[in-house]
Amino acid sequence: MLYFISSKFISTYGFLRVFESTLVRGMIAFFVSLMFVIVFGNYFISYLKKIKVADKIRKEGPTTHFSKEGTPTMGGIMIILAIVIAMIFSGNFNNKFTIFLVSMTILFTSIGFTDDYFKLTKSKKGLSAKLRLLLETFMSGLAFLFIYKYGLVNKEIDFSIINPLIKNSYIYIGAILFLIFVILVVVGTSNAVNLTDGLDGLVSGPILIVSILFLVVAYLEGHREFSKYLNIYYIKGASEIAVYLSSVIGAMLGFLWYNFYPAQVFMGDTGSLTLGGMLGMIAIFLKQELLLPIAGFIFIVEVMSDIIQIFYYKKYKKRVFKMAPIHHHFELSGMSETKVTIRFWIVTIITCVIAFIILKLR
Repeated sequence: MLYFISSKFISTYGFLRVFESTLVRGMIAFFVSLMFVIVFGNYFISYLKKIKVADKIRKEGPTTHFSKEGTPTMGGIMIILAIVIAMIFSGNFNNKFTIFLVSMTILFTSIGFTDDYFKLTKSKKGLSAKLRLLLETFMSGLAFLFIYKYGLVNKEIDFSIINPLIKNSYIYIGAILFLIFVILVVVGTSNAVNLTDGLDGLVSGPILIVSILFLVVAYLEGHREFSKYLNIYYIKGASEIAVYLSSVIGAMLGFLWYNFYPAQVFMGDTGSLTLGGMLGMIAIFLKQELLLPIAGFIFIVEVMSDIIQIFYYKKYKKRVFKMAPIHHHFELSGMSETKVTIRFWIVTIITCVIAFIILKLR
C-alpha cells in the first residue's frame, strides 16, 4: 500500500519517495507485524480458549509436559495474519517475489490449518502423512514453476545447485532434477521446522534468527554492487524478499512474547509447516539452498535424530536416544526446558554467523 501510494503521488508529494526504499518499508513491516501480534495476542489466545482449541499432550512424552495440557494451539494463524497485514502495508506488489511469497504463505497455511483442525476434531495424527506430503510437493512444484517462468539469474544458474564455499562454483542439473531438488528442500525444511516445534519457544527463536540471516542475504543479492563485492549472484527484485522477511521477524518476535516458557499459546502445524516451507522457498529463490542447512543446523539435527531413532529401533529394538526428536532426549537427561531452548538458540546464532562468514569468504 505504501509503495503504491508513493508511486502514484510522488510527483506531487516528494517526501513519499522514502517509501520506495526497501529498508524503510522493511522496518515498517517489522513493526506492523510485531505490534499486531503483541496488541491482539491476548484477545486471540482468549478466543482460542473460548472455542477450546487446545493442545493434546502425548502420554508417552516427558511428564513435565503434562502441565501444558489445554494450552491453546493454532497460534500460527496469528503469525500469518501479522505477516500478510504487514505486507499489505509495506510490500511492493509490482514485484514478482512479493506476490508469490504472500500467495504461497496463505496457501501453505491452509495445509497446516487443516492438519491442526483434523488433529482436534478427527484424529490425533491429523492429515495422513501421504496426503500432507502430496500437498507439500504440490507447493514445491508451484515454486519450481515460478522459477521456470520468471527466472532468477539465468537458465543455467536457475537450474543449478550453487556451491556456497567457492565463487562461481555450481553444478548444473537441469530442470527435472532441479524440480526434485526443490521438492526435497521445501518439503524437508517444512517438516524439519515442524518437528523442532516441541518445546516452548524452541522453534520460534531459530526461525527468527535464520530469517535475519536471509533478510541480509536478500538485501545484498538485490543490489548489484553489494552482490558483486560478495561474489554472490545478483537477483533482480530480491531485495523485496527482505521486506517479507522483516514481517516474519516481527511476527516471530511478537509471538515469542506469548510462546516463551511457560507458553500461553503454541503455533501448531499452522505456523511451523508454513514458516518452514517458506524458508525453504526463499533459500531456493536466493540460490542459497546449501546455506540453509548450515544456518538451520538445529533443524537438521532434529530430523536426523528422529530418523536414526526410528531406523535403529526397527532394526535392533533398541533406542539411541531416550526420546526423539533430540530436544526430548536432553529433557529426559535432566536438562530444563528453558536451558534446552536457549542452547538451541545459541547454536543457531553460531551457525548463522558461520553461514554469513562463508558468504564473505567467497
